[in-house]
Amino acid sequence: MKKNNRSLYVGAMSGTSVDGLDLALVDIQLINDELKVKVIDAKTIALPFALREDLLVLGQPKDDDFDQLGECDSLLGQFIGLSINSYLSELGVSGADVAAIGSHGQTIRHRPPGGRTTPFTLQIGDPNSIAEITGITTVADFRRRDVAAAGHGAPLTPAFHKILFGNQDTNIAVLNIGGISNLTLLGGQTLIGFDTGPGNGLIDQWCKSHKDMPFDQGGSWAASGQICDGLLKSFLQDPYFALGAPKSTGREYFNLPWLERHLEIISQSTSAPLATEDVQATLVELTTQSIASCLRKESSGIAAVAVCGGGRLNEYLMQRLAVNCGLGEGNKIIVQPTEFWGVDGDSLEAAAFAWLAYQRMNKLPGNMPTVTGAKGERILGAIFPG
Repeated sequence: MKKNNRSLYVGAMSGTSVDGLDLALVDIQLINDELKVKVIDAKTIALPFALREDLLVLGQPKDDDFDQLGECDSLLGQFIGLSINSYLSELGVSGADVAAIGSHGQTIRHRPPGGRTTPFTLQIGDPNSIAEITGITTVADFRRRDVAAAGHGAPLTPAFHKILFGNQDTNIAVLNIGGISNLTLLGGQTLIGFDTGPGNGLIDQWCKSHKDMPFDQGGSWAASGQICDGLLKSFLQDPYFALGAPKSTGREYFNLPWLERHLEIISQSTSAPLATEDVQATLVELTTQSIASCLRKESSGIAAVAVCGGGRLNEYLMQRLAVNCGLGEGNKIIVQPTEFWGVDGDSLEAAAFAWLAYQRMNKLPGNMPTVTGAKGERILGAIFPG
C-alpha cells in the first residue's frame, strides 16, 4: 500500500474493557470544504497479559501504587509505539506518510463533575515513547482540556459519529458498548451524547470471577440464567441512572464492589444466594434496560440503533437490547451492528482518535459542549513531535 500525501492518520485506543489495543489507519481530507473520512484498515492487538492485569488493578480505586503507575505509563507507551510500527509495516505504509498518531491511552481514573472530589480524568500510555519509537508526531491527552473548561471530558466520539452517520435518511442513535456504554443521539437540533452506564465491564468481571473466562462468549452463560427482578430493581435505583445529560462514568464507579453491595442488599431478603448465571443474566438486563431507558427519556423518533464495540458480539445482549428498545407503544426500533450501515464496529473508536488528531493538528475544536457540558469549544490534545 502506497500513499504519498500526508492525509493519513493513525488512531490508537485502549478502552474501559482493557481487552486490547485498537488501531485504525484513516485517510482524512478536506475536499471542497467537505471533510472526507475513510477508514483504510483496522486491527486489534492483544495487550501483554501482565500489562493488562496491572492496568486493570490501576483502574480500581484502592491502595494506588505510584511505581506501578509510572511503569505502566512507560510500558504501555512503548507497546503502542512498537505496535504501530509493526502495523504500518504490515500495510506497507511508511511512517513518513503519516501526518500524526492520535493516542487515547488507557483511562485509569475518571472523576467527572458532580462527584465528591475535584473533577479530573487521567489517561496513561506515554506519548513521548510513542513519538520516539515511531518517529511520527503524536497527539495525546485529549480529555483534560475539556475538563478544565468545566466539561466531563467524555464522551468525545459523538462529533465523529455525526460525520459517519449524520447523512443517513434514518434517525439513528449510535451506541458504543465497551466496558461502559455511551450513546450518541443524532436526530435532534443539538448533538447529544453521554455514558448510559455499564456496558460489558460488569458482565466481564463477573464472568472472570466465576468462570475464569475474560468474557461470556456470545452471552451463552447469561442466556442460561434467569433475570432476577429484585436485583435488577436494586441496580436501577442507583442515582447515576436518574441523571440527565451531560454525564459520564467509568470502572471506578461501576465495578465488582458496586455489584457486591447490591448482592448483599438482595441477600437480606432471600433465603438462598442467587445462582451465578442468574446474576450474569441480570447484569445483561441492567446494561440493556439502562440504554433503552435513556433512548426513551432523551430522544424521540429514533428509528435505529447502530451498535459498535465488543458488546455487539454478545448475541444474548443484542437480543435483550432489541427487546428492551422495542418496549412501548409504537416502538419498532432497528437494533443492528454498525456493519449494517457499512461501518466497522471494532475500528470506530480508534478512528475517532485519528480524527481528533487531525482536528488538533489543524487547530480545530475536538469537543462538543452540548455533549460534555464544557463552557465552549476547545482545541483538544497535546502535540509530541516525531
